[in-house]
Amino acid sequence: MMRRRLSLAVLTALAAVACSSLARAADERLAGEARAYLTKYCYDCHGGAHDVGEDLNVADRETLIKKPDSPDKKPYIVPGKPAESLIWEYAGIGPKYRMPLARAPQPSPEERQVLERWINDGAEFPRTVARKPVEARATLTAIRDHLNRLAPADQRFQRYITLDHLHNNPTVSDDALRVHRAAVSKLINSLSWQPEIVLPRAIDDDNALVLAIDLRKLGWEPEDWKAIARLYPYGVTHPDDATFRELERDVTRRSGTRLPALRADWFVATVSRPPLYDQLLQLPASLRELEAKLNVNLERHFARDVLRRAGLVTSGVSRHNRLVERHPTPFGAYWRSYDFASSSGRGNLLLFPLGPRFHGNPFDDQAFEQAGGEVIFHLPNGLQGYMLADARDRRLDAPAPVAIVRDLDETGGTPEVINGISCLSCHKNGMKPFTDEIRNHPAVFGDAKDKLERLYPPSNEMDALLARDEKRFLDALDQAIGPFLRVGDDAKKGPRDLIEPIGEVARLYNKDLSAEAIAAELELPNIEAVRAAIGADKFRELGLGPLLDAKAVKRELWEGKGLSLFHRVSNELGQARSQEL
Repeated sequence: MMRRRLSLAVLTALAAVACSSLARAADERLAGEARAYLTKYCYDCHGGAHDVGEDLNVADRETLIKKPDSPDKKPYIVPGKPAESLIWEYAGIGPKYRMPLARAPQPSPEERQVLERWINDGAEFPRTVARKPVEARATLTAIRDHLNRLAPADQRFQRYITLDHLHNNPTVSDDALRVHRAAVSKLINSLSWQPEIVLPRAIDDDNALVLAIDLRKLGWEPEDWKAIARLYPYGVTHPDDATFRELERDVTRRSGTRLPALRADWFVATVSRPPLYDQLLQLPASLRELEAKLNVNLERHFARDVLRRAGLVTSGVSRHNRLVERHPTPFGAYWRSYDFASSSGRGNLLLFPLGPRFHGNPFDDQAFEQAGGEVIFHLPNGLQGYMLADARDRRLDAPAPVAIVRDLDETGGTPEVINGISCLSCHKNGMKPFTDEIRNHPAVFGDAKDKLERLYPPSNEMDALLARDEKRFLDALDQAIGPFLRVGDDAKKGPRDLIEPIGEVARLYNKDLSAEAIAAELELPNIEAVRAAIGADKFRELGLGPLLDAKAVKRELWEGKGLSLFHRVSNELGQARSQEL
């Protein structure tokens, strides 16, 4: 009997431990979801260095739960009491002032419920798991060793993306590291005309902080990489360390470039926009040239009723009505939107549905005149390329005017639509669904009406084309990002339900840098170590003093132009600037 009671006691204890572990895991998951909510919807305006007239930093729990100076003001969060928490009053109950503001992306009811449950549960932040710091020397050694394993003829095509500075930043989670890897993979494959998805491969066995890319597999040339590296603001060398310097020379000699490795966050945020996006995707100067490359003849397709189109009287991207049309290509589809500066005159699609105007258009009296447009086309690997154009179908390198279209998520840092980054983020699952509003409400008659009905198909036909193109894209996307993101709770998610990584990385990169981020980028354990290494006077002289008070540094100031603040601090640490010539 004693042995049986002991066994039951042991089993009871084990069950208690198991239940406790499950409870901790559930608490940690809720904390992570709540922090993701605060980061996504609140941090841009309430992130420490962002001055909106309040001392609020949603990334700092102590700020959130501290008692306000005024007795008339509620605390931002009262753990266990959502109704007494100012954040929940604004985010969940929605009084006179609602957060986020109406012009910003809005959380779903389910996301707001996460915030409420989190406050009820005590409003704890996720526990930080300490990671062993990785030195730059170890990263460079991994690159040298990888090159050594290759034949000399292959070495000059190897390039590397690094995440060591993110790994060394304690505020960057393991999930965020996975998102960065996925973003790199999606971006490089979105800039490739090769038929296969190519995954960047980790060459450091322990941490997957160094990703190798073979330029040949992407169809890139060494000169393409040099064009990227010329803009890189974080290149340093170590002239005072003979061993380190020899390692740098060896890697340079084998790879054929001074900067064979670039930081993942900078790479994603920079290469995803012009001029690098346009150059690497080999976008020509006009839509006519691109269409010829894709075997699309717009006028021929119009005449033969090959294209399919839909008109939207209201659009979430355009301020005015919008036309979207599809052309078949050898790789899938070529989608073209026509955007307008006005919904009146020849910008009114109900009255002028049979454009664009071109020589020989038999329906010129019913032809619209566009102010610009966006093109989306399948690449050979199934992902999508993008191009913005002006009214004359010329490639638009500058952001599209907000009077015509706008980026509601401000992925590029402004409401302007920026080719590449705005499109990559917005079209998370490929083409966005839409419903035609022209076919059933024609304002033209006779032959023009017959032509309209041939070009504007019934909704079920257009829905089938959208579904086919979406599947092509999602299958390719799954290959590109699934291996990096389908982990833990996301293991069973399909590509549609995974986070869009490029926009996420770009938004994180463009945020102000905390003291932890600055220290990690300088390969030091904390900001006090930076101060000790360069001296208190120089620390203040360089304008870093506010970091000691939990303030932040603007990314624009940190990476700058010419001799940036990053390089000025690096020089004080005995590191010299390194550039690709």
